[in-house]
Amino acid sequence: MGYRLTALLGLVISSAVLADFTIYIGKSNDITDVGVTFSSSEMQVHDHAPLSCSDMGHAVSISASTNNDASKGRWACDGCNAKAPRDWIIDRFEMYNHHDAVGHSTSHPVPLFDRATGAVTLYGTGNGHYDMLDVNNTFLGTCDRPAVPQEMDCWELISATFLTHVFTCTSDLVPNEALYDSWG
Repeated sequence: MGYRLTALLGLVISSAVLADFTIYIGKSNDITDVGVTFSSSEMQVHDHAPLSCSDMGHAVSISASTNNDASKGRWACDGCNAKAPRDWIIDRFEMYNHHDAVGHSTSHPVPLFDRATGAVTLYGTGNGHYDMLDVNNTFLGTCDRPAVPQEMDCWELISATFLTHVFTCTSDLVPNEALYDSWG
């Protein structure tokens, strides 16, 4: 009886440690150049979904890597192409997560998550499911593509950002509070 209670208590405690977070991809465009190709693709990590446009303005946006390699910064993706993010067939999604992932050029850089792992990479396992691994292939959690992703247009004074919810993740990693407190 004591063993079952201990096992059950351990299960409850371990499941309480896991935190959900979401990954959104946005594209920005200067509205003075209507019809011109988007100027950037950016990723945001949030601790909830769905988002509002005010959420978007209070989080750090991370630009995509220019050479599809996130080993030295930013994010990279196999399967992210010119189509809308909801239609991407993603095989690999990698996020730089060293101690200086956010705010490289500031005096207080921080990792993307609550602890540095080198990288956080999502590998497709089929049917919209992904395993999350660190740079040493240590299992960190799982992610899923939403069946009907939230898509939103957020118009600012001189630009427009279009966000799409691309992943919902469960892990003991927690988005770094500095993503919202210091930068938004």
